[in-house]
Amino acid sequence: MLRALHIENYALINSLDLSLDKGFTAITGETGAGKSILVGALSLILGARADSSVLYNSTKKCIVEGEFNLNNLNLEGFFKTNDIDFQNNTILRREITENGSRAFVNDTPVTLSILKELAEQLVDIHSQHHHLLLNKADFRLQTIDDFALLHESVSEYQQIYYQYKKVEKALQESIEKGAREALEKDFLTFQSNELHEAKLFAGEQEDLELQIAFLKNAEEIKMQLYKSLQIISEQDCNCIQQLNEAKNACHAIACFDEKINDLDARINSILVDLKDIAFELSAKEESVEVNPKELEYCENRLDTLFRLQQKHYVKNVEGLLQKLQEIDEKLIQFENLEAQIEKLQKEYEILAEKIVFLSKNLSEKRKESAHLFEKELERKLSLLGMPDAVFKVEIIPQNSFTDTGSDSVLFFFSSNKGMPVALIEKTASGGELSRIMLAIKSIISAASFMPTVIFDEIDTGVSGAMASKVAAVMHDVSLQRQLLTITHLPQIAARANIHYIVYKDVENEKAVTKIKKIDTQERIMELAKMMTGNKIGEAALRAAEELLG
Repeated sequence: MLRALHIENYALINSLDLSLDKGFTAITGETGAGKSILVGALSLILGARADSSVLYNSTKKCIVEGEFNLNNLNLEGFFKTNDIDFQNNTILRREITENGSRAFVNDTPVTLSILKELAEQLVDIHSQHHHLLLNKADFRLQTIDDFALLHESVSEYQQIYYQYKKVEKALQESIEKGAREALEKDFLTFQSNELHEAKLFAGEQEDLELQIAFLKNAEEIKMQLYKSLQIISEQDCNCIQQLNEAKNACHAIACFDEKINDLDARINSILVDLKDIAFELSAKEESVEVNPKELEYCENRLDTLFRLQQKHYVKNVEGLLQKLQEIDEKLIQFENLEAQIEKLQKEYEILAEKIVFLSKNLSEKRKESAHLFEKELERKLSLLGMPDAVFKVEIIPQNSFTDTGSDSVLFFFSSNKGMPVALIEKTASGGELSRIMLAIKSIISAASFMPTVIFDEIDTGVSGAMASKVAAVMHDVSLQRQLLTITHLPQIAARANIHYIVYKDVENEKAVTKIKKIDTQERIMELAKMMTGNKIGEAALRAAEELLG
């Protein structure tokens, strides 16, 4: 319930404070006095957008504060979720300057969306043009959902729906990505196979280059090895033979001198090494072959390595091995993408089944409530002077899902007995639409437990004979909800428990809007003025007294 409203520096309001209570509050005043300015200011703390044009004094900031009693509204979870301190008497505040605006809940800065989300659970404002919402499909569906108290069911559906859409988007993007990369995958698979089949290993290129150089010079190498072997061990007077003679000579006199003995040992050691060298030279010389086929193989292999390096823009085998690793890692990503697509597909199918189930459940509940809503609305319309009105709701299944399910809602209406119903936007007059909207609001406010309902001149166009009936419906609403009504009809203002008048004054040679609560005698005068204008006679005063009862 809205307990108090403070408005500062807004439009024609310099500073204004309004204390409110439960029940029925009427706000009246002359045209142009600024009655609807109050609603405009209140809309700011309900999340409406605004700019600096609303400033009464452009050098100061505009402040709008509303104090709400939140007892029994079960909003503690909302405050906890948004990290806001919960208080039974909560203050919503909006500050507007030339540079922008800020929003607060209990002095905690919040975004406009959070402020709006909270406010939508506290106040419902209905203005004279809101009957145009009857032409909008989402409003018609929301009306049935509000009447059927489907908020939790819709919320449960929406949680799954948003997951469903998220997975659907991810799946579609993955499939499209897979399709775009299919050719690249085939190409990379070919490259990977080619490099794997090449059986590359680090250092191979250097080894091949050395081996090719050796094979190309095999004949020269063999000849020089043979020559060395001849000199060391095979020709006449070869090194081993001569060294052996030197060893024998030293050995013969070694006993006479210790140093000669050491030289003898050293010559013997050299002789052993030289014989070993001769053996290895012989083995190596025999192993060296002039092998054109081996040379051709090595040259072809090196050409293959050069071709692969050129193809992949690298300079050596190590670069090819790095490239192969990168290609294989990319192919693993493709495999992961395929696995991801498969996983998303399964998740999508599960969510799709849930969506179908929850949507069907919503449809059934809507259809069950639609008939009750029709009867209740026809009863309200009868109270509003349309006893022969027929109202029908048609729930039409759609082929696709939205965040509200798979239903579209149409309203059909007939105001005259025996006449067939037609689409409400085609058959109802402006006055009938206003009364239909009032009836809907009165039903929904009772069903949805909205703490505060505000009617902003929705009685525009209502005749005198109908005014009392509209007032009676508003009074019924006020028995269950706090009701604020801005009205120009005395019959409605008279049914209120509390009556405020809005008027213009002049301060510092500037027009300002003010408001005051009036007592019984002042109400009689105000009601008489509303009936007859500024010329108030005894008859008007008596009529006003009768209206107040």
